[in-house]
Amino acid sequence: MKKGPDAAWFAEWLQESMDAIPQGGGYRFDPRPSGSDSDENPRDRHYDGVSRDVWVGGERVARSAADGATYCCGVTFEVFAHAWARWCEQQGVPARLGELVGEPLHDFVTTWFCPTTGHLGVVEALVSSGLGFRVKAAEARSGDFCQFWRSTDPSRASGHSVVFLGWEDSERTWLRYWSSQAVTGGVGVHRECVGEGWTIGFARAGTV
Repeated sequence: MKKGPDAAWFAEWLQESMDAIPQGGGYRFDPRPSGSDSDENPRDRHYDGVSRDVWVGGERVARSAADGATYCCGVTFEVFAHAWARWCEQQGVPARLGELVGEPLHDFVTTWFCPTTGHLGVVEALVSSGLGFRVKAAEARSGDFCQFWRSTDPSRASGHSVVFLGWEDSERTWLRYWSSQAVTGGVGVHRECVGEGWTIGFARAGTV
């Protein structure tokens, strides 16, 4: 594990970053076209789903939309990046995210945004870079990142990148989360019943 914030502290800074993004604001995801038999999960052609441009080390790594619309991978990356910058500020060091990921920052962001259908996105980005670690569903806690896929069938692929807020029942069938989605008109809190056949992964940013 690379040097980073204590996971419990990071969860607090993450919540601050989430609170700083207004509720709603519009949801839009317009991916580049691909064939129905392709497993590609291309990012939106126009913007990156963040509510405001994300800059790291003087480089704009995620673009916002003029109308304020967002989508899931964008807002989860946005709050992560800002929470990480908060840790750097507390430590009195430059925002070193680009150095810490151990790979070109562009590759880290691409991984976060799920380069293929069924990819665990944020989970793989945090674990492969050493900026976080996997947690089991039974051990997941508020502030963990989660990527799930309801379906990986290319003709009806459906996935979501979220910040986990908690299980609403002891059987872990109802998942409560924060993200950007159509049902909340953009940024907001939502709950879903985990369906049969879902692929789901969790990761916690920071150190144990």
